[in-house]
Amino acid sequence: MSIANLPRRQSPRSQGGFTLIELMVVVAIVAIVALVALPNYGPMMQSSRETSTGNELLGALLVARSEAVTRRTAVTVCASSDQSTCSGSWADGGVVRASDGTVIRALPAVNDVTISGAAITFRSNGTSAGGTLTVGSHNVIVNTIGHAKVD
Repeated sequence: MSIANLPRRQSPRSQGGFTLIELMVVVAIVAIVALVALPNYGPMMQSSRETSTGNELLGALLVARSEAVTRRTAVTVCASSDQSTCSGSWADGGVVRASDGTVIRALPAVNDVTISGAAITFRSNGTSAGGTLTVGSHNVIVNTIGHAKVD
């Protein structure tokens, strides 16, 4: 048997894995990245909540316009504390309501997002007197022909 055919012994250093120093360096890098990213997390989440709420209101306005034309009656999007009448503040939620009192859609209350503005009513032909709902730093605008957009 020749020496070339003998099995070679592995040294203890050739086994796979990480050293303690390598792991500590990685943990330190992750901690530094987290400290840089963390201050931006709160405002980013607030902006996301405002955008989501604005889009939800936009959807409610689109449903209201569509239902006004379909039902051939006025439909209102308004603040509602009881999810059935146009009373209360936007902090309590809102409602899409036909002129005969039928609730088409209820909008839940949203925490940490300020909504302000008057009720918006769509006529049976889909037009509106227009209006603006302010959602945090965003505006949901309805023009006189009934077109709604988030600005």
